[in-house]
Amino acid sequence: MMTRHIMAAVALLTALTSGCIVTTPTPLAEPAGATAPATLAPEATPLPAATPFPTPNEPAPETTFTAVGNVGMLSGTHGVEGKAIVAGLQTLIIKGFTFDGKGPLADARLVKGDDYENPGMVLLTLEQRPYEGEFLLFNIPSTVTAENVDRLVIYAPETGEVYAETTFE
Repeated sequence: MMTRHIMAAVALLTALTSGCIVTTPTPLAEPAGATAPATLAPEATPLPAATPFPTPNEPAPETTFTAVGNVGMLSGTHGVEGKAIVAGLQTLIIKGFTFDGKGPLADARLVKGDDYENPGMVLLTLEQRPYEGEFLLFNIPSTVTAENVDRLVIYAPETGEVYAETTFE
């Protein structure tokens, strides 16, 4: 009779659990002396570096050599091409600048009229390497004004050759 009760109990347990084995998860033991990690306090978002224009030594001029937003297109020999933009009172950019890097040493300069040998400012001496769609950024000082500059020229001073030039409109 005892065997029947045991068999009935096993049958009842099997029916109740539908043949599934149920386990209970056991939490992992912490090593001795370990503490739960603390939540780190949030840090302040770092401030971005200040824009370098205008510089503290030279405040931005009230005007520049041409109106801000004016554009000039470069196209000439030695594959010189690009879009020059007066992006601010002290900022000139050339987008998509290309140059084959061949020929005599050349530079990018701001000049008045055809006076290529006496620039208002030499922006950059070009390396004798190919430039392929590059972005050039120049800081224009307040000494560059409409009285001494009216165009951008890619010029080879050694030979007096103008590779490309543009006025800003």
